[in-house]
Amino acid sequence: MHLRKPILLSLCAAVLLLGVAPSFAQSDGIVLQVAVPEWMQQTFDETLFDQFEAENPGVTVQIPHSGTEAFFPPVYDDLTEHLDAAAEYAASGDLLYIDADSLSVEATRAGYFLDLTPLTSSDPTLNSADFFPAAWQSFQWDGAIWALPVSLDVITLIYDPAAFDAAGVAYPSESWTLDDYANAARALAERDSSGDVTTPGLMLFGNSAAAFVRSLVGEGLYDGSTLPNQPRFTNPNLETFMTTWLELENEGVAATRNFNGQPDTVPMRAMPSFGLGMGMMNPDLPQPQATLLPGGVAGLSVEGFAISKGTAYPEQAYALLKYMTSSPAFATKFFGASPARQSLVGAPPPPDDPDSGGVSVMRVFAPEAQAVVDRALPVAMPTSELRYMGYLLHALDRMGEGLDAHSALQEAEAQAVTNLQTAAETGATSVVFVATPVPAPVLGPGEIALRFGMTSFIMPLPNRDVWDSLMAEFVANDPQVGQIIMDTDFAEAGQYAENYDCFYLPYNAVPTIQLDSILNLDPFMDTDSTFDRNDVVGNLLQQLQRDNKTWAFPISIEPSVLRYNTELFTQAGVPLPENGWTVNAFNDALRALRPTEDGDAPFMPNGPGDYMLMLIAAYGGLPIDYRTTPVTIDFTSQANVDAIRQVLDLAKAGYIEYSEQARMNVMFIGNGDDDKAIYTDSLNGMNVRITRGSGPESNPYQFTTYPRGSQYGALSYGIGTAYISANAQNPDACYRWLSFIGQHPELFSSMPARRSLINDPAVSASQGADTTALYNQIDTMLLDPSTLVFPQPAPNAGALAGFLTQFWLSRAFDNYILHDADLETELADSELIARSFLECTANIPPFDPAAGTEQEQFQPFIDCATSVDSSLGAFFGTIQ
Repeated sequence: MHLRKPILLSLCAAVLLLGVAPSFAQSDGIVLQVAVPEWMQQTFDETLFDQFEAENPGVTVQIPHSGTEAFFPPVYDDLTEHLDAAAEYAASGDLLYIDADSLSVEATRAGYFLDLTPLTSSDPTLNSADFFPAAWQSFQWDGAIWALPVSLDVITLIYDPAAFDAAGVAYPSESWTLDDYANAARALAERDSSGDVTTPGLMLFGNSAAAFVRSLVGEGLYDGSTLPNQPRFTNPNLETFMTTWLELENEGVAATRNFNGQPDTVPMRAMPSFGLGMGMMNPDLPQPQATLLPGGVAGLSVEGFAISKGTAYPEQAYALLKYMTSSPAFATKFFGASPARQSLVGAPPPPDDPDSGGVSVMRVFAPEAQAVVDRALPVAMPTSELRYMGYLLHALDRMGEGLDAHSALQEAEAQAVTNLQTAAETGATSVVFVATPVPAPVLGPGEIALRFGMTSFIMPLPNRDVWDSLMAEFVANDPQVGQIIMDTDFAEAGQYAENYDCFYLPYNAVPTIQLDSILNLDPFMDTDSTFDRNDVVGNLLQQLQRDNKTWAFPISIEPSVLRYNTELFTQAGVPLPENGWTVNAFNDALRALRPTEDGDAPFMPNGPGDYMLMLIAAYGGLPIDYRTTPVTIDFTSQANVDAIRQVLDLAKAGYIEYSEQARMNVMFIGNGDDDKAIYTDSLNGMNVRITRGSGPESNPYQFTTYPRGSQYGALSYGIGTAYISANAQNPDACYRWLSFIGQHPELFSSMPARRSLINDPAVSASQGADTTALYNQIDTMLLDPSTLVFPQPAPNAGALAGFLTQFWLSRAFDNYILHDADLETELADSELIARSFLECTANIPPFDPAAGTEQEQFQPFIDCATSVDSSLGAFFGTIQ
């Protein structure tokens, strides 16, 4: 097998280089690079290493820019891609963030990671006994130590007692067998009127599946009598599990894959401890309970750091690694249930790290949930016990093709053995070198560097190369800017204004941001020959103004849309809604796309949102009117009840896939398959799946608007906006940069905010004529006074009030669809609560950024909400 090795040199070449390798004594300074995924880079600020650098003069720690390097393709899918990715990652830093997914036996056999045993065994101060034993052993195999743990979480069986009570099934316990789980999964699975399973009774999430299998089978998939440990899949218990599990998956009553929905709707689920907190986020649901996995054990999810085999400074890298495992500041940077060192449990962070919180609040638990974590830790299995479990997915696929369990497992074992042999051969002939730190650009006389921050919902940026190219183009042509330093983060607008010269947000922060933290952009816009206020679509520019001044630059509009499958529409004889559609056409399409009662729902929401309100508007209903301040509610007028009933009955009849709407948390587990006729979607940074344009390999999905009724059209959208900090030393340069990116819609997976860009030939050529037509249609709708605009979530108190009002309406929807309650009664009850809430909040002053923190201004709304609906106390109590 040929392996691509972009950063590997042959062993003989490495020997030749030894004569010129820098010695520690001769070095003027050592730079250690700590590689972490991009989404963690803002958490792992380089100031965390100040103490280490002070204690180790001459050593500097850097966090290089990274992307997806820490996440490798599964080894059982493609060994070549897996080892290539591991090699690339090992070259990206001296210390490497790892977890059970990114550190494989194959990658260690290939020689990409340093065996820490010589370093740990000669270190009298390490105190390995301080680590939780299972965490300490999690990255140890083949007689070697491949990483040190920093944070951990426990994996248990989480269940909903109410579901068990309703089904007449005894609660699960650690003594349950595979048959017990199989019987319970069948009894607990939810079915529709035709008997088809809509929600499985048992779900295994990610690595939790491996822990669950290991607990039932009773041993790992390796031969502990050999060194290095070889795969061993011969186990009668494993064969029985595989056969039974495939039956359960085929019945739809159990799942590890192919499930779209909220995980907390599944009555039994093996998962990390964050699942214990889901009930607090949904006050109407019974609180989940947990038990140990079969055999009285628990699984672990462990995060830590390895050292690259290519580091030039193994001793210094090890010293830094030990420092990281012992630092309270580092332990608080992970979303785990506990630090890996027992001595750090409950330890406060350093006084100068106020934002990280203490280790004891890495996760907020009720006392009962914390008791489960405390009980699970002493009996947890190391993640090293889960080696080779990924190969079982391949075996399940082969069994689905007709192979028996024994043969499928033998085939999977043979593949694992072959992969290990190939990895060992690679390790015998190759050496990895950590890439030299990229020096900071040297600015010329009069040149400046701009610090640019942006919020991205996807990390790493899928089009980072496009950003890099355009930054280089701007720097090459701008008379003043010599460098742009771009960071992606999830910070609040005020934090961006404090830490960056200019920044981009995928929402409109103007209503809530402190105006003295940003600059008025009108003087810049007035002299910008490339910007025309009349060119901005709809009334977007007015929404970016306060006190008759413009505070944000309009970059993009991110409307909610529908995504439909042209092939399925054509097969069903349904006209394509290329220029929008009426509510009657939408209604006819749903029925044509589901000609039989036992067919799948053609309309699939991609998560919660305003889609129900937008559909209700199309049918002539307006239960919540956001055009007024505060909102006007009318849940019970006959026109609104009739419109609501029409939409809810579509869901009840199976034309619209429906799951609980009145919820405080959102976590959809998707199967990645696009097989429905219609999806809800949004033209924003999360939308990276659609292939625009035409051609034989084009994606069959196209976008369209929500249906229009005789009274209303409906839109919901966000605005992509850019700002200049009041602290910017060179605001003119900042504005030039913002104006530049505003002219490049290819940077944003969304609709341009300016008509000239929508209709620009280059944009039309890249995005397709259909997309351009959709953009123009949305612009027309924005100018139509009969178009209702439903706000998207925003971080302000007004949005919280609107959300809560909609929450109570959604609860009526849930009770009617999911529990066959009387619709009029439910709507009347919800309206009574919502009106009481609005009366309570009527005298609360409007949001004023200068009047206090957001939490302080949220609190009166929270107090009103809990006073009219005591069930919300459990949720708001977890976030105060």
